[in-house]
Amino acid sequence: MSDQYGYAHLMGVKFINITEKRFLDDIIYPKLKNQEKCFIVTANPEFVVATRDNPDFKAIVQSSDYVLPDGVGIIHAANFTGQRLVERVTGVDVMYKMLEHANEHGYSVFFLGAKEDANKKAAEEAKRQFPDLIIAGRRNGYFNRLDPEISDYVASTKPDIIFAALGMQRQEEWIYHSMDKFDKGIFIGVGGSLDVLSGNVSRAPKFWIKFQIEWLYRLIKQPSRLKRDLKVLEFMLLHIPGIKRVMKWLGFSKSKPRQR
Repeated sequence: MSDQYGYAHLMGVKFINITEKRFLDDIIYPKLKNQEKCFIVTANPEFVVATRDNPDFKAIVQSSDYVLPDGVGIIHAANFTGQRLVERVTGVDVMYKMLEHANEHGYSVFFLGAKEDANKKAAEEAKRQFPDLIIAGRRNGYFNRLDPEISDYVASTKPDIIFAALGMQRQEEWIYHSMDKFDKGIFIGVGGSLDVLSGNVSRAPKFWIKFQIEWLYRLIKQPSRLKRDLKVLEFMLLHIPGIKRVMKWLGFSKSKPRQR
């Protein structure tokens, strides 16, 4: 079904070209109804650069069912390379819409990840906002991602939706290695979204989001993000036509040197 929407290919990662509404209405909600399994990745520029630096991680991302463009830099990079992505589709927004849908249609959710306090508060806040929501279970993110007891426990609750908030790469690795234990489930990596749901972290005000400068708001609030945001700059420069040779000269290229 997704082939009708097309894709944008950036550094070996294939992004589906679709709006948030159509992604949910046309693809995810029918899969929920049919009790299918689905692996969703939400990727921003830093995420894509990480896949370049880690081939195993890239292989996991490429094995997913859908990769969503969670970052305005992804949209701009697609434009720079003559491709098209109709809009940014963020993990946190998809999470809220899926919670609303689960609340209305009787689907169960599992919250996996974040610190214990944030995880507990996220579950409580979800229940406050969506009173009919079925919470199959919850578990903080402090565990070995390959611990079979964790995946066995989550699978035993038979959730319809699994929100994995274990951080970039770790959450995708957990989903990849755990899905076979489940008979059904929409699995989505949502990064820090449980911290947002819990109220421990605030999203940028609508003004910053509207003008596509949410990244600047986060940097002002968290100066420690500077190193991460430099990865975004690197990603953008790598997609400006004619700039790759300059980037390689500056040492950003990960290609191996020639053997003499």
